[in-house]
Amino acid sequence: MKLAGKTAVVTGAASGIGKSIAQTLAAEGAAVAIADLNPAGASAVAKEIQAAGGKALGIAMDVTSEEAVNAGIRQVADTWGTIDILVSNAGIQIVNPIQDYKSPIGRRCSRSILTARS
Repeated sequence: MKLAGKTAVVTGAASGIGKSIAQTLAAEGAAVAIADLNPAGASAVAKEIQAAGGKALGIAMDVTSEEAVNAGIRQVADTWGTIDILVSNAGIQIVNPIQDYKSPIGRRCSRSILTARS
């Protein structure tokens, strides 16, 4: 187990690539925080990892909200003491014709990187 004793936070980990990354990190021994906008999905993935013998915690996190990111990171730090690995996998999808894209969308996209700052 290459990552025994390490703590990871994976955003957007309730499904897809984020889920696979979280499962891989857990299989390598890391304690993994499953951070996602979908708290039920995050908890379900955490339970799957725990059932396989891993250490995981599901947390609600909207990566476009600084308050939500700070609260989620605090929860992980309170639970495991430190964060060694961050996988900033969460993304947002906004489907519109290109002519409808306005600057607020750009601001929202740029806010999706708040986990790296936290």
